[in-house]
Amino acid sequence: MNTRQAKPIILTAPAFEDFRGYLAVPYDQSINFTVRQINQGYSKKAFTLRGMHFQEGEHAQAKLVSCLHGSIFNVAVDLRPGETYGHAYSAVLSFENRKQMYIPRGFAHGYLTLEDDTLMQWCVDNDFCGEAAKAVRYDSDFVWEGDTWPGAEYIISEKDRNAVRLENFCGR
Repeated sequence: MNTRQAKPIILTAPAFEDFRGYLAVPYDQSINFTVRQINQGYSKKAFTLRGMHFQEGEHAQAKLVSCLHGSIFNVAVDLRPGETYGHAYSAVLSFENRKQMYIPRGFAHGYLTLEDDTLMQWCVDNDFCGEAAKAVRYDSDFVWEGDTWPGAEYIISEKDRNAVRLENFCGR
């Protein structure tokens, strides 16, 4: 499957279950994606919001996002020039549902934890570059293609709270 120009896609890791539990296959080469680095993020409290992060230019990253413990409301926003600029795609990812979101390059990514003690993981296809790392505010005027952020009081870093709104973002 060529996913370089696609919108985010939801994958469900196939699992082979028996009385002991299951063996899952969270990644195979059915998507055009080469893992360069694997990152994990742990959040102590529910309603911790992280994002919307991305890297510009040659440092852009495609991501394969999954939740290893707990659950998250995962969001990807298209920042590529074109008719889907500003469109937001969302899905609940959890340990129980084994869903993952593949996010192509050119998207901002963020997530909201829905439970305490949530551990999520994202595989990326390019190295981290601090100079290319940017963010847009989570509450910008996105065009939602799915559910919007759940209503709650969020725990959010000062850096993410002070990110530029998409409406004022000059990277179009």
